[in-house]
Amino acid sequence: LVGGQPRRLEVPSGELTIQQSPLLVNSAVELEIQRLARTSAAWKYLPEPRMSVAVSNNLTRYNKNEPDKPKKYGQTQYDIGFSTAFPNPLRTYFEHSAQELMANLALSSHRKAVGQAIYKIATAYTELDARRRINAVMKTLPDQSKSSLDYWQQVEAVDGRQGVQRNVAEQQLKEAELALEKGRMQETMLLTQLKILAGVDPRQRLSVDSGSVRPLIQRFDGRRLNWEDRWGQTEDQFLLRGQIKLADYNIMVAWAEYVPNMTLELNRTPSSGQYQPANGEMDSYLRFDFPLIDWGRRYRGVQTARMQKAQAFHKQANARTDYSNQWLQAEQQVSLAETNMRLVKVRFQTAEMRFREAEISFNEGLAPLPTVSSAHEAMINAQVALIEAEKELELAKLQWMFVSGMLQEYFLGQPAKEVE
Repeated sequence: LVGGQPRRLEVPSGELTIQQSPLLVNSAVELEIQRLARTSAAWKYLPEPRMSVAVSNNLTRYNKNEPDKPKKYGQTQYDIGFSTAFPNPLRTYFEHSAQELMANLALSSHRKAVGQAIYKIATAYTELDARRRINAVMKTLPDQSKSSLDYWQQVEAVDGRQGVQRNVAEQQLKEAELALEKGRMQETMLLTQLKILAGVDPRQRLSVDSGSVRPLIQRFDGRRLNWEDRWGQTEDQFLLRGQIKLADYNIMVAWAEYVPNMTLELNRTPSSGQYQPANGEMDSYLRFDFPLIDWGRRYRGVQTARMQKAQAFHKQANARTDYSNQWLQAEQQVSLAETNMRLVKVRFQTAEMRFREAEISFNEGLAPLPTVSSAHEAMINAQVALIEAEKELELAKLQWMFVSGMLQEYFLGQPAKEVE
């Protein structure tokens, strides 16, 4: 708010709306989390040094009078040791590779979220543009109804009586005004919905070029595309192939559990049966730790990873079938919308010819003004139906464009590469 008044925002196209949409926050944060996890996985190649400090003191001093007690008996002693556990090299390598892949998958997931946001915002633009065009057409209805009311008032003034036609004309005027008011309220609601999608305070005034999406949709021709070719370029296909590769890495990580643990220790504590002089050097120990029997736990882990890979293959096959069905449904929806628009367009042309005929008859004195008003109202209603049909066709093509991935590529470009 500026000076107590809503601040007006200018949004010339949908690109800025997409960039600031709150729909992208979660996927963007997830992408950064996976990038941090990838860095953490890389650092696991290096062992983690640890230091242990032991502070001891004989508090009872029961043996202070014994002749063979150590020279430093009763004094505080410090024992400092160092140790490091070497990472499992096989597991670390495949965990790092898997984390790199997951970062790439997070990038593809973010692109998918951006594509969904683009589709929702483009839908909102299309519906808002259609509502604005309908409101512009409906603005002429109250004026025509007012002319019809004036006509009947003059007729009744000449006849000296009041008939039902004047009351009907008044009701038609109210109906036209309320219909226009309803259309403006619907436009306000659609604009509020767009503000929410764009992450703008709904109380702010937002200037939107709602017609900026129409040329993009009208240029799209899905019949020139092949669904099998487009399936290979979708984010879902990249994600599913990445899941299969990730399952391969998880299998190797499960096998890596068989590699024994290795630890290097440096301290003054001798091994069992060894003696270390009081002023001796630190001892070094290289320890290997591995189970003799794990009761099949590691093998079951390998088998689980293998079954998860089989699940990934099955999910990919199902997703491909679902995509072909979505493509077919989108194509059929566009065909239906095109047929409906041709039908509605013929009806509009018929209503327009009838209006022109009534207008000519009125100018020649062969028809009264109410006949012209009725023909004009019918033409306006047919024009509104035509705009609605155009909107349904644009929404159907927009859905097909989204399914094919061409909508995402227009704003984001093609994916850089297949995740590996």
